[in-house]
Amino acid sequence: MDPRDEPLTVPDDCVRWCSARDQGLAVLDDMALVDLDWWNTRLDRHRIPVRIAGHDRDGHQIDTGTAHLSRSDLQRESGTLEVDGERDLTALYLCAAWLYAHPHRGRARRFVDVRTPSTPDQPFRVITEAFAACERSPALTDAGPFRQWSGWPKTPGVGPSLLSLYCWATHPDSIWRPQLLDQQSVSTLLQHGWLENPSAPQFTVARYTRYTDLIHHWAAQADTTAELVEMWLTHHWRTQIADADRVRRGHRNNT
Repeated sequence: MDPRDEPLTVPDDCVRWCSARDQGLAVLDDMALVDLDWWNTRLDRHRIPVRIAGHDRDGHQIDTGTAHLSRSDLQRESGTLEVDGERDLTALYLCAAWLYAHPHRGRARRFVDVRTPSTPDQPFRVITEAFAACERSPALTDAGPFRQWSGWPKTPGVGPSLLSLYCWATHPDSIWRPQLLDQQSVSTLLQHGWLENPSAPQFTVARYTRYTDLIHHWAAQADTTAELVEMWLTHHWRTQIADADRVRRGHRNNT
């Protein structure tokens, strides 16, 4: 048997952490503070037919200034935001804005340009084919000419982490829902015995599928949701880093 196929047991700390939290509050209300002007200025400049929006402190929808964007807002059919423009593109850019602004995801903000310069008459043809691939259920499993060597759909400017979040947003009713690929989550899984490549940006679709399968497996063991398990993985990694930083500072202060 391939060692990667050996099931791992969910850690007790994960079970306790997840059982103390509510799915709606912990996951769907997970907020990021987004600079809408930064994104919308660049969307206009690149002639991408999207204008992203969020909520002000009173819950009203706004498309200028700084806004709150919750994870529930990312779900394409959630109805929490009125979308003016192409829905798939808007969903992708909402995911990008949330992911790059979230304080616990540790990703530097960058603009995602999904146009294909080689086909100026059809600048969104490649990303539209990628959306169609992600739309299928289960997502990302069908092979085709629109795939890269890794199995991911060809997606200009979009990496595996952002694409995984987009797939999560477009499959709200899937029992085996795609999960956010986060380097912190991967690092925690490796600490608990998962035998895989440690670099999330280098994940193939097959490796990503094993990652999602393990998260769902742990969620079933803990009688919780896969999203909460993934959140615990990132929380556990950040806690370890913070503890190590405190130890280093204490050591320096004592020398």
